[in-house]
Amino acid sequence: MKMILCILQISDRDEVANALNDAGFPVTILPTTGAYFRRGNATMIAGVDDDKVETAMQIIRDTVQEPDDPGQKRATMFVMNVDQFKQV
Repeated sequence: MKMILCILQISDRDEVANALNDAGFPVTILPTTGAYFRRGNATMIAGVDDDKVETAMQIIRDTVQEPDDPGQKRATMFVMNVDQFKQV
């Protein structure tokens, strides 16, 4: 299992979350602030089976919009190994 951590523009938050949910990827959303410009953004966390990581990342790529500020990135994604996953 992998964990995708995705930092994106707050304006893309709902559309990306809905697209991931519709494809069967539940997400947790955290409100965050960028350090350089101190702009609001959102951080999404999703637990994803190894063989579905590329699918989830492609959904994010296809869903995010071009940024208002050309110096800002559309989304930053990190994929991490998950040793254990338990729901209690």
